Amino acid sequence: MVRWLGIVLCTLVLNAQEVRLQVLTTTDLHSQVLPQDSYTLQPANRGWARLAALIRGLKAANPNTLLVDCGNATGGDPIGYVWSRLKSDLPEPSMAIMNSLGYSAMVPGGQEFDHGLGQMRAIEDQAQFPWLAANVVSPDGHRVFTPYVKLDAGGPQVAIIGVVAGARPLQAGDAAGAPVFTDPVAAVRGLIPLLREKERVDLVIVALHAGPGQTPCAGAEDTLAGCLASQIPGIDLILTSHTRQPAAAEPGGVPVLQAGAGGQTLGVAELTLRKGAKGRWDVLSRHLRVQPPGPDPDPAVLELTAPLRAATETYLNTFATSLGVDLDGRWARMEDTPLMHLLHAVARQASGAQITALASPGSHLFIPRGPTSVRQFYALQPDEARMVRIRVTGRQLRAYLEYAARFYDFSHNPDLFNKAVDPRDFDTLGGCSYVLDISRPVGQRVVSLQVEDRPVKEDQVFTLGLPSSRLAQGGYLEAIGWTGQPEFISPVPFRNQLLEYVLARPTLAPAGTDHWHIVPALDRERVLAQQP
Repeated sequence: MVRWLGIVLCTLVLNAQEVRLQVLTTTDLHSQVLPQDSYTLQPANRGWARLAALIRGLKAANPNTLLVDCGNATGGDPIGYVWSRLKSDLPEPSMAIMNSLGYSAMVPGGQEFDHGLGQMRAIEDQAQFPWLAANVVSPDGHRVFTPYVKLDAGGPQVAIIGVVAGARPLQAGDAAGAPVFTDPVAAVRGLIPLLREKERVDLVIVALHAGPGQTPCAGAEDTLAGCLASQIPGIDLILTSHTRQPAAAEPGGVPVLQAGAGGQTLGVAELTLRKGAKGRWDVLSRHLRVQPPGPDPDPAVLELTAPLRAATETYLNTFATSLGVDLDGRWARMEDTPLMHLLHAVARQASGAQITALASPGSHLFIPRGPTSVRQFYALQPDEARMVRIRVTGRQLRAYLEYAARFYDFSHNPDLFNKAVDPRDFDTLGGCSYVLDISRPVGQRVVSLQVEDRPVKEDQVFTLGLPSSRLAQGGYLEAIGWTGQPEFISPVPFRNQLLEYVLARPTLAPAGTDHWHIVPALDRERVLAQQP
């Protein structure tokens, strides 16, 4: 009897030395609440409401849970716009939801910085959890956000470090005190010894507003996780964002986890820790997965957001203008269209630039001629990006178009589009005329590039207006060899300026003049069948 009692006691002691920790991660919610498309009102696999129900269920099953968001929680969806412009007396929707779910921490993303410093701080003030960013400092070198948070996970001490990569410039009014984004790798490397030796933490989690790519230190925002995993010892888990695709991998032996964008899936890490003889906790096992939510919405989320959702619907249903032409997104990546003519006209007005660069809002977007609502135009520019103005040479302008043209495969190939290029990464230019010959190799596709009916010379200088997101992503500007700071940043998001432009005109009929097109002429049926 005594023997068995001893065995039981030993077992209880050993079990008491083990802790099962659950880490949940979300990213890129963009203020989306309901599981439906805000513009077509059709059901959609996204939104806080269903995701929150899954989170509550998992937290109830294991109260020893940390909940971390990796950025772009706010902005984007119309409910965030209506809160900021019309109903700021109500709680900011994303922070209200995240507070109700008991988030442990959040890393600000590009959408948060796009609000501008003042409004970003107003949103942060509503959060009942810290915003983390170890590599964001003021011009005088002081940290703008808390670099990390230390939490008790039922015995083990856990540190969460926040890191931001590729953030956009803030609005013009913030220029004097705009944050500086330092090297994220150096920021993390400097904190690990502090956390392990002075803070005596047992587990280090790094939450990134950057991608999960596994290529070590390739210099791209999408591969920061792989760089940290390969270069910095002492990291136990990396949570990522930005690429919009769920991921669960172990580059360099370090687990990397990313939730699906918009609440399509939740990132779940289950860790078992055991207390060792020296009193430190070691990871015994870990399991990563991405889990989709169930069909039922969370009642608390619906109740929290009901007044603001009602105000948003009223605003979106407001009459905008009467269109004299269809705005059709299907052909916007192969030729000049009224849709892109409208966007470029507003972009030139917003930036004051001679030439503007914009991506199509998508092949699925179609606004028929006749009476329209605010909802239809909001869909054309849903994010918070501002227009910026830079100076480029004719050579750089040509290089910009060559970089865009890699979106197409050779015209004679069965597959028309290059699957390695995101459709949102194909820009068209307004304020000039050109032809892209996709029978030629990439790098030799721009023909007949003209401004004001004159061929562009290599050393000519032009002002170029483009969304602030292009400055953050780097691809285009690296391709043309541009460095420096923009000479102008619009004081409000491009989306706001588009809505103001449209609402000021009772009737609207943007031209569809042929400023650019693809050659050889493309089979429109093949474009419809293949384009993403």
